[in-house]
Amino acid sequence: MKIKITLLLLLSFQLIISQTKKEINRNGYQIFYSDNLRLDESGRNGSEFYLFTQKENEQDNFADNLNLMIQNLETLNIDLNKFVELTEAQINEKGKIIDSKRVKNNGNELHILIYESTINGFELKFMQYDFVKNNKAYFLTYSAKREDFEKYLPEMENVMKSFKI
Repeated sequence: MKIKITLLLLLSFQLIISQTKKEINRNGYQIFYSDNLRLDESGRNGSEFYLFTQKENEQDNFADNLNLMIQNLETLNIDLNKFVELTEAQINEKGKIIDSKRVKNNGNELHILIYESTINGFELKFMQYDFVKNNKAYFLTYSAKREDFEKYLPEMENVMKSFKI
C-alpha cells in the first residue's frame, strides 16, 4: 500500500513539473501560461498575443484561445465603469450576457463578463477580464465553442488570474 501511494505521489509530482510555466512580461503587464498552450505574438486582429489550445483532431475547426487587447484611452477620459458600460452595450447587440461582476485580483480592480454569441457560424462562449489603468483598457478574453468552454475553463482562468499590470 505504501509503495502504491509513493508511486502515485511521484507520478503526480512529475505531472506538475512537466507543465512548466512560461511568462510574457512587456508593455506594462505580466502573465503566466502553461507550455501546453501555443503562443502567437503576430499581432493578428490588433492583439498583444493569443494563447491557443491544441487541436483535438483534424475536424476541430475552432482553436479555443485566450487573447489580450490593449486600447489607449488617453483622450477619451473613460474609467472602468464607462468602459464596461460600452462593452456590455456592444455585447448586447450581437450576444447575450450571462454574468457581469466587479472583483479585485493581484491588486487590480477588474470587471469579469461571461457572455455568448454566434460569430461566423460558431456558437461561442467568452469570459472577459476588463481592466482600466494608466489611461489604457486591457481586455483579456477566453473564447471557446460553447460545448468546449468548461473543458478549458480551469486552465484559462488560472492564466487570466496571473495577469498583472
